[in-house]
Amino acid sequence: MKEKVKHGLKSAGKWIRKHKVLVILLIVICLIGSCALRVRQAGQEMEEALSQAALQTAQAEYRDLTSTINATGYVQSDHTRSLTTTLVNTEVTAVNVEVGDVVQEGDPLCSFDTEEIENSLADARESLNVAQAQGSLSVQGAQRSLNDAVNAQNYQVGTAGKNRDYSWTTYEEAAADYNEAVADLESKKQEESDKKHEMDDAESRMNRAQDEMEESARRYAEAQAAAGGDIGDLVEGVQDGSISVSSGNLSEVASSLSEAYSDYTEKQAEAQAASTEYSSASAAYQQAKTEREALENSVDSMKSAMDSSYHTYEQQEDAYNNTVITQNSSVAGMQDSLTNSRLSASVGTQAQESQVRTYERQLEEGVLTAPIGGTVTAVNVQEGDTYTGGVIVTIQDCDAFVLEAEIDEYDISDIREGMKVIFRTDATREEELEGEIIFVSPVPTSAASSSGSMAASAGGGDVTYQIKAAIHTDTDRLRLGMTAKMNIVLSEAEHVLTVPYDAVQTDENGNDVVYIVEDVAGEDGKMTRQQRPVPVTVGIEGDYYVEISGEGVTEGMTVAIPQEESLNLMDLMMGQ
Repeated sequence: MKEKVKHGLKSAGKWIRKHKVLVILLIVICLIGSCALRVRQAGQEMEEALSQAALQTAQAEYRDLTSTINATGYVQSDHTRSLTTTLVNTEVTAVNVEVGDVVQEGDPLCSFDTEEIENSLADARESLNVAQAQGSLSVQGAQRSLNDAVNAQNYQVGTAGKNRDYSWTTYEEAAADYNEAVADLESKKQEESDKKHEMDDAESRMNRAQDEMEESARRYAEAQAAAGGDIGDLVEGVQDGSISVSSGNLSEVASSLSEAYSDYTEKQAEAQAASTEYSSASAAYQQAKTEREALENSVDSMKSAMDSSYHTYEQQEDAYNNTVITQNSSVAGMQDSLTNSRLSASVGTQAQESQVRTYERQLEEGVLTAPIGGTVTAVNVQEGDTYTGGVIVTIQDCDAFVLEAEIDEYDISDIREGMKVIFRTDATREEELEGEIIFVSPVPTSAASSSGSMAASAGGGDVTYQIKAAIHTDTDRLRLGMTAKMNIVLSEAEHVLTVPYDAVQTDENGNDVVYIVEDVAGEDGKMTRQQRPVPVTVGIEGDYYVEISGEGVTEGMTVAIPQEESLNLMDLMMGQ
């Protein structure tokens, strides 16, 4: 082991002797680095001391804060009228006011030559009268045509209605007759049927009577044969001896023959009566049949008449409807013609009426009067001038001042109507006057005021918005056009804990903090100043102070105010 160490030292010695220059250079570099480290430590200590000596602080105190937007405004009249007229290229015959005159509403300001306008108005009125008369004649003619169409409608529709109603009545009568005939036919059919049954019954009785009569005749013939003839023949035969019967037999034969004859004559009478009854029943049936057939023909005729009358009614109904449609169309056409005539008459006179109104307005403008009371601040015409357009007279109400200002687009969104305004002017010295925002323009100002009394931009930006503020403090020192330094109060707070605005910083997490400055004893007993971050909530902001709140924030605490970066002494010493 010792041999190895000894061998290693010998090798190292050879290497050092061989690289002597390099070893010396390394030693020099180490010495310089050690010195530089000592110098940097001394510089840091000095830098820390200087930083402690240059640290700015402030105390947290309770104050009343006001957040404002500053602007430059101008005193203007709240009621200003710049008067013009339509009487271009008209001679000014009189000017009644001068700059500085106080006028009342309705006072004459200047007059114009209106003779040519009066002549033109007379011609226009005459033309209007002619056009109105022509239009009236056209309307009257159309009205007459409409009246005639209405009368024709009433007559034609009324006549067609009567024809329709009459045909319906005729149909109803024919239908009633037909229905009555149908009922009679049914009754007659029933009567015929009854007569037929009666005839059939009579025929049956007649047939039976004839059969009985024939049977009785047969028996009578048999009795005659047995008796040798009828009673007369029997008596004659007995008398002449051709018939020989005993007296007892004769009586019996005579009685049988007499009974047979009596029965025959009775049956013969019954058959005759039945035949007569049948003949009567048959005649009654034939009569009923004939009447039924005749009634059927009558029903058929009545049916045809009823159908014909209903067809006539349908034709009259169609004729009535067509008449109504035709006449309504005719009346509507006449109504349209009347409406068109009225429209034509109205349109035909519009140009003349418009011309008359134009000349009447121009005539009314022949004397320019004051629309409001106030002070004349500009007169731009003289007697004898020919007016070529533009403002003739400007009137401003010097008893109703407002402040007008242009606000940069950066601030305009924070301003609302009703906000308090504090302002000062050179004329009122250091006196603070109060006002209130009464107007915030929703659109940007297109150009600077032509009178030059207002700046085009209060904040130096390209886009500004006009605001107006009413003046609440009474003073007689304000004049038109005066400059006012305005403070627009966005918010106010009383007795809130505040620190300077720059004392609120942001930590690495983006939270608002203040750094509380405290004297802390070190291990060696030496007092050093240290900063401790405390989170805060920022409230209302003033011009220099800002409201803060949060745990650990108290009145009188000392907070650090950061300065520009201090000079790095070591960098200076190292030439950086």
